[in-house]
Amino acid sequence: MLVKKKRSNPFLLVALGSFLLLLVLLSHKKGNSKTVKVIPEISQNTNYNSLQVILNEKHFETLKAKRDEAVSIGVLQTSDDDYVPATIRYMKEDYKASLRLKGDWTDHLEGLKWSYRIKLADDRTIKGMRKFSVHHPGSRGYLNEWLYHKAIKQEGLVGLRYDFLEGFLQVKMRSNDTAETKNVGIYAIEETFDKRLIENNGRKVGVILKLTEADMWRESAKVFEISKRTGTQVDGKYNPRYGSNNDMTITAYSLSTIFADTTLNKQFTLAKNLLNRYKRGELPISKVFDVEKTAKFTAIANLFGGTHGLTAHNLRWFYNPISSLIEPVAFDGNSGYKLPALKHYWKSESDLIFQKALYAALEEVSNPQYLENLQIKYQDDLNRLAKAQQAEFKGEAVLSLDILKENQEVLRQELSKRIIDKE
Repeated sequence: MLVKKKRSNPFLLVALGSFLLLLVLLSHKKGNSKTVKVIPEISQNTNYNSLQVILNEKHFETLKAKRDEAVSIGVLQTSDDDYVPATIRYMKEDYKASLRLKGDWTDHLEGLKWSYRIKLADDRTIKGMRKFSVHHPGSRGYLNEWLYHKAIKQEGLVGLRYDFLEGFLQVKMRSNDTAETKNVGIYAIEETFDKRLIENNGRKVGVILKLTEADMWRESAKVFEISKRTGTQVDGKYNPRYGSNNDMTITAYSLSTIFADTTLNKQFTLAKNLLNRYKRGELPISKVFDVEKTAKFTAIANLFGGTHGLTAHNLRWFYNPISSLIEPVAFDGNSGYKLPALKHYWKSESDLIFQKALYAALEEVSNPQYLENLQIKYQDDLNRLAKAQQAEFKGEAVLSLDILKENQEVLRQELSKRIIDKE
């Protein structure tokens, strides 16, 4: 029996085709609704490498709320819970990252040039760093801090990678599928503390220690809050209980990694015990620290007016498992200031062995030739970097060589007093 074929309805086919086409178009539109429109190439004002911080609007608002809170209380208090996801675009390449605001005082949060602590994902690095900070160059002393770290590394001391970038902030807007990009100007980029820092300084992997600061900043915030409520003036930035003595306890970076590793855990225990005995006055500096390296670090910090880095809560230490001694890690010198008088290393003045090494180091760095040699070695880089910074930071002394020369004179006067005392 023959089966009679049904004839196709041409009108139905046209209608069905139109419906399918509509579905495709709607699907395409829906799929593109989350796609950010193409953003024009950024326009740079310098010959520095560019770095873009890319955030969605929600995460930018989270950071802004934290920033506004800090401005209201006068102090930024942070924790690991403050990190938000971000993309870092460096030299046209994208890196997954997480970041948070950083900086204790609110000068790190002015305008849109906020300071960030950044951690790259997937073990990737920028300039050899997986963890780093970016901040206004003036918060560390502009080019003076850059030259300070060059001097530190030249002497074989543990120092940070420190450089400059041109920064951009891009926020992806929810409302209209666009992104707003702002040129926020020149940033300093500063390495933070992990195993890459140690390896880059030619040391065997070990632990990096510091004094806890959380209590100090909590107390400082309370002082600011009380002053606002009562209309009284804050007497200095630091709460005396924590800023002027050594109630702060000893801790280390990457504690979870340390506790999970038997060798590192043992090193941390040894180093912490050494520092605690030193802090309590049971051991002199020459029994705990590498004398020559700590003396040279102290001398260079004084030469550069970077004595901010000699304040107890800014000190950082590396426990060298080979020598079983503690070495200083140069950090946050805030260089370029005129030195009123020699600043000694924390609790070091009563140790004659250390004082002898210190004055030998002071004699070396106070020689005019020492600074001249540094200037000659890095002159081309200094000229290149200074040109862009002088254009942006008009009126600021981005490099203070005259002040450093005056600091050398202060150190020479200190040496002459020692000679007189010996006589």
